[in-house]
Amino acid sequence: MSSHPQIEELWAHTPNDNGEPQPLRDHLCQVAELAERFASAFNAGELGRITGLLHDVGKASNAFQSYLRRCEEARRTGRPLPRTSTDHKLAGIRYALSLGGIAGIVALPILGHHGGLLDPSNVRNALCSCENNEDVNEAIQRCGILGIGELPTTAVIPSFASERLACETFVRMLYSALVDADFLNTENHWQPDRERLRQPTASLNELWELFEANQRRLQSEADPSLAVNQVRNEVYEACIAAADNPPGVYRLTVPTGGGKTRSAMAFALKHAIKHNLDRVIVAIPYTSIIDQNVRVYREIFGYANILEHHSSVQFDENNGYSEETQRLLLASENWDFPIIVTTTVQLFESLFHNKPSRCRKLHNIARSVIILDEVQTLPVELVRPILDILQELVANYGVTVVLSTATQPAFSGESPYLRGFSPEPIEIVPDPANHFERLRRVDYEIAPEQWSWERIAEEMGECSQVMCVVNTRNDALHLYELLQDSDTFHLSTLMCPAHRREVLEEIRRRLASGEPCRVCSTQVVEAGVDLDFPVVFRAMGPLDRIVQAAGRCNREGRMSSGRVVVFDPMGGGAPRGSYATAIAEARRLLGEDRLNLHDPNVFERYFSLLWQDCNTDAYRIQELRTRMNYPEVANRFRLIRDDTVPVIVNYGNHGPTPVLERIIRNETISREDWRTLQSYSVSLYSRDLDRYRSENLIEEVIQGLYLWRGTYNERTGISPEITDPADLIV
Repeated sequence: MSSHPQIEELWAHTPNDNGEPQPLRDHLCQVAELAERFASAFNAGELGRITGLLHDVGKASNAFQSYLRRCEEARRTGRPLPRTSTDHKLAGIRYALSLGGIAGIVALPILGHHGGLLDPSNVRNALCSCENNEDVNEAIQRCGILGIGELPTTAVIPSFASERLACETFVRMLYSALVDADFLNTENHWQPDRERLRQPTASLNELWELFEANQRRLQSEADPSLAVNQVRNEVYEACIAAADNPPGVYRLTVPTGGGKTRSAMAFALKHAIKHNLDRVIVAIPYTSIIDQNVRVYREIFGYANILEHHSSVQFDENNGYSEETQRLLLASENWDFPIIVTTTVQLFESLFHNKPSRCRKLHNIARSVIILDEVQTLPVELVRPILDILQELVANYGVTVVLSTATQPAFSGESPYLRGFSPEPIEIVPDPANHFERLRRVDYEIAPEQWSWERIAEEMGECSQVMCVVNTRNDALHLYELLQDSDTFHLSTLMCPAHRREVLEEIRRRLASGEPCRVCSTQVVEAGVDLDFPVVFRAMGPLDRIVQAAGRCNREGRMSSGRVVVFDPMGGGAPRGSYATAIAEARRLLGEDRLNLHDPNVFERYFSLLWQDCNTDAYRIQELRTRMNYPEVANRFRLIRDDTVPVIVNYGNHGPTPVLERIIRNETISREDWRTLQSYSVSLYSRDLDRYRSENLIEEVIQGLYLWRGTYNERTGISPEITDPADLIV
């Protein structure tokens, strides 16, 4: 290549299947255009354009162009690809120095657009390393022929990002706009057919029409004389009325069975249309709830209009991916879709992550409605940073948040223990206590003394249909063994998700047909899982979890009153930390003579006491965010602590075997393969892996992928000989 190349000689990427290289100028301008559009959602269009123009300027050097030619030569001749290339990010960072006050904001996304966001010290180190770098100087000199001679001079950092924590979030969002624009434009070079598949199949207005038609049909079939249907209709009408209110933070406080799932979606859709928002994001804590909620949504909107995105989602590959499945797979990368159903893990760990693949979706969270279902399940130790970033999204990124639950946490105002939302969340349903009283379907019994497990088994044995919820997997197993017969079922995270789904279906079938059904379960069933028992026993636990377990009793109001028994088991276990603290607070409140568990206001007091006794930023996330230490924030922010590893089990007639055979044959695992395997995984303590290996209980089939070789019981899952991790699986 000559020392003075023509513009068409500068490549961004090597030739595609059509033999056409991507010109560097085209790539920079097109990424800049996309990043500008994405960042305009939060008033940062010009900054988005600048980062897009500068992110790959370093590719203009002779050294990088030579590297691309060697790559193309290797591809044509079948030789190994070159191992290294020059760092093409440094020139853009160096150029950013000339941009005055916005230099740091622009430099961080450019530096991290491949490997991940770093902290500001890495920018300083990078600048020092390229001070006399000939490749960097050469690339910058060629900015003129790339059309980057004059960048927008009016770009400024929005005033809302002046405070340190707000700035930390702003850089994340700008970074997201850049990496998604870069991914999309690069994809368009290599696989241009995908652009059509990335177009949503329906608008929010079209989805609202489908929802209204379904709602009319449902209401025409419902008996208006039943109290539960009256409450559901009132909740729905309140959501429709509130949807016209301005964006902000809302509370949807609805008793179990009050139609919360549908009514929350009604509010979100109508609110998004009213205020010209882009999408609805439903975040749910447990995959067991996602399964049933997604079924409801797909019955309303159709399969192709719901993006289900979490680790356990599977796609059918039997005949190759259909076009609608390909659309969903692509949309899961950046959430450019009208309705997304995901886990709280996926949502919040992305918001605090630093890697491109996780952050890519963040700019599409702007201008959305976020429904936080069962919001009381947010980990106490992370509540402070979670509320802070939600407040930031509402204040500056056009987001509306809906806190949806029957047991509302104390997230209002400020206290010495937790900074809540300000202004206070707006209650969607006026006087929610009235609905709780009208749907009062259970009587609580608090056992005055401790019960032995034998006593609990005896009490359950006298009931034809009964469920007992305990605090640990070992307790659930022990109780199951005492009761064990063909009418007794076990549910816990010792069973893989595919196994639990099948057991839940059999339980629902038996409940509907009136057959005997006794269930020994951990907390996997108590929040949002659609079960309806006449009797529920609950081991002493956090107050909100006791009431959530009661929501599985007389759920449809077929009896005058269901029976919920709260007992303190002799020798019962419980997760440590904030869970144990919550049990102590619940035990104290339940000792009061006039505590009314049917009053939703009791939880304001309960959670206020809990915030006082627990550290709501136990991992010092806010301090790290203030220092803009993105890698360490990502490392510490975990809704599920990283002391467990997933182990694949052989379950079912086919199970994971075909996927495992392909992985072992290729010695690699694709993202789609991993998603499939998640339905056949059980979490075990990582510290016990060496012991399991020595006992031939697990096998590492490829690096980091473990297969369980021990017993897998068709009733209880993995052998009970394992150590018991906490059961708070999301």
